[in-house]
Amino acid sequence: MSIGDRLREERNRLGLIQQDAQKIAGVSYVTYLAYEQGKSFPNAETLNSLHSAGFDVLYVVTGVRNGAALSNEDSSLLADLNQVDEKGRALVRGLLDTYKRLS
Repeated sequence: MSIGDRLREERNRLGLIQQDAQKIAGVSYVTYLAYEQGKSFPNAETLNSLHSAGFDVLYVVTGVRNGAALSNEDSSLLADLNQVDEKGRALVRGLLDTYKRLS
């Protein structure tokens, strides 16, 4: 399995479409397609951006899953959280804190 195949697998695991992943990666759509097609490879900065959204970049690069990999649901939640601004994060944090106090 190639880096492009694993990148596609991670994107699907997170429930993202190519346009979502392209925006997270901070590259053009054509560039992102080239990654998934194995025509070019993401650089460290791009991989870091993908990692911040929940991609298991160790797996993408090496084919070895990170032992601390998140579940699909957790990764999807993290990816959603990484796409909101600080105000949205503060709101989510407040909701979680309130829920924990009530539980």
